[in-house]
Amino acid sequence: MHAPTLPRSIVPILQASLVLIGVAALALWPPREGAMMLVALDGRDAGRLVGPALDAGAALAARGPLSNTIVVTGVRRRLTPLAWHGVILIAAPRGLCGAETTA
Repeated sequence: MHAPTLPRSIVPILQASLVLIGVAALALWPPREGAMMLVALDGRDAGRLVGPALDAGAALAARGPLSNTIVVTGVRRRLTPLAWHGVILIAAPRGLCGAETTA
């Protein structure tokens, strides 16, 4: 019995897709320490993220580009447990982040 094979024309598309996914993952991987964006996966307002972020030792840096995001400065190891509460960490690219806060 032979395993089904893919058409030759789709192989380059799959390879390119895997490369793009890898590059995106590397670009969005949060730094060990520094600016990170917290994203609430439930879509609710980012205001609920402020308390847990401060409790994890982070400092508020800016509003995120979406209503369910904030930008903080902190240590990834201390912020990672927020994932258990429906929050993901990604790198905070300057071009995507909102205006700096003054408080």
